[in-house]
Amino acid sequence: MDKTKRLEFYGGPIVGLLPIAIFIVAIGYITLGLKFYSVSSFAIPTLAGLMVTYFLAKNRQQYWQTAINGLANKGIAKLIFVFLIIGIFTRLLVVGKTGQGFVWLGTTLGLHGASFAILAFLGTAIFSLGSGVPFAALFAATTVFYVPGVMLGVNPAIMAGTIVGGVFFGDGISPNSQLTTAVLQMETDSKTGKSADLVKMLRQQVGWVCSVAAVTIVFLILFAGKGGTTQSAAALSKFADPAGLWMLIPVLVVAIMCIKTRDVLASLTTGIIIGLIIGLATGLFGLQDIISLNVKTATITGIFEDGINSMLPISLSTIFLSGSIAVMQQSGIIMILCDRLTKHKFVQTPLGAELVTALGMGLVNIVQCGALLPGILLYGDFADRIGHVAKISPERRAYMLVVISMSLTGILPINSIFIMGILGQIRSLHTAFPSVAVPSANAIFSGTFYCWIITALWLCWVLLGWGRSFEASAKPNRKLTATRKKSPSWKATTKTYF
Repeated sequence: MDKTKRLEFYGGPIVGLLPIAIFIVAIGYITLGLKFYSVSSFAIPTLAGLMVTYFLAKNRQQYWQTAINGLANKGIAKLIFVFLIIGIFTRLLVVGKTGQGFVWLGTTLGLHGASFAILAFLGTAIFSLGSGVPFAALFAATTVFYVPGVMLGVNPAIMAGTIVGGVFFGDGISPNSQLTTAVLQMETDSKTGKSADLVKMLRQQVGWVCSVAAVTIVFLILFAGKGGTTQSAAALSKFADPAGLWMLIPVLVVAIMCIKTRDVLASLTTGIIIGLIIGLATGLFGLQDIISLNVKTATITGIFEDGINSMLPISLSTIFLSGSIAVMQQSGIIMILCDRLTKHKFVQTPLGAELVTALGMGLVNIVQCGALLPGILLYGDFADRIGHVAKISPERRAYMLVVISMSLTGILPINSIFIMGILGQIRSLHTAFPSVAVPSANAIFSGTFYCWIITALWLCWVLLGWGRSFEASAKPNRKLTATRKKSPSWKATTKTYF
């Protein structure tokens, strides 16, 4: 980093970590001390961290300009737009009685417990595969599957964990994933400078991820129905409404358009318009449900207003978090830590490089509350430099970062936006459907089988060298050759995908 551009602090570059440190301490107190679990608690501590650190900056005008520049990243800006629009889309699905439609479908087909959980897992994965934005897919899938699943006998915590796992599975095999796009640009070959190749990365990643999904389904068969209670036939009949299945049309439109165009904003916009037309035409809702103005109280309600408001906390948190990341990067502390680490001989070995990369990505993901894209953007360059030292292939580094970010490190119940996000959505659904239980954050963490299994997998990647690959320019030696021979390959199993 150019010295003239570096953001300097009284106390040295390490002060660049202060905004994140204040945020972590505050969120830890709120969740562990006060037992308050909500994404709405994230924005104020994040902003407070930025404001306190401001007084330690030597150039205070540059400080806020740096924080503002954090929003200049196209990925972050797009993420905020997606959050706001997905809020409208998910509210449309709730008002359009999508959950009631799935209850009718489940009772008609005889789905309950494990069978419905598997349907939800795969259905969520398809939506996530198309959208390319995991957190957006989480809100839509929760709206569609959670209430029907619990009413049809799925354990509430496992139902929530199944949706989270389905989101990660779908994104892990998606060629238009926002995470994949970001990480491919950041991981490069040490000799040529060429970025990681999408097809090569997915060929290595897809087989592993699909295997984790298969094991997850086995766990769902064994445990999804335990602890759940299927509601009485009378209650299900009263709740079920086949008309709600009309709203699957906009859901399918969004998924198909996302896969074909890789444009989630255009897809969501189209889905919302089609959903509004269908809802009005079928009588699922009226114009007053779309937007309603109360002149006396000067308030606005309806699908658009309620949907946008539901996503404001996570949008504000993302804005302030992007500023904290920019401050950290501009302080130079990340590169200083990287330079010190790469001087150690152990880190220069394949095992050492991958261990540091994995633990670092996991730590950053925890610090960033499981906000996947910001974590990748913060840590990607760091992982690239470490990978260069040990000649690990850029594709290997790329899929490791993606998978590690979507493992247990992304769903810790003390601060994960995925746990907080799905809890917030479930509480909202509980208001409309009081008979549906709200599980605890710890229970959801335990019931997210996909993340437990994939965590075990990446530990094997690192510690046992499974699937380890090296840059084409790397000079072969006995140690590397032996590692290649011992490492299983998914090449044969992924030919059918590409």
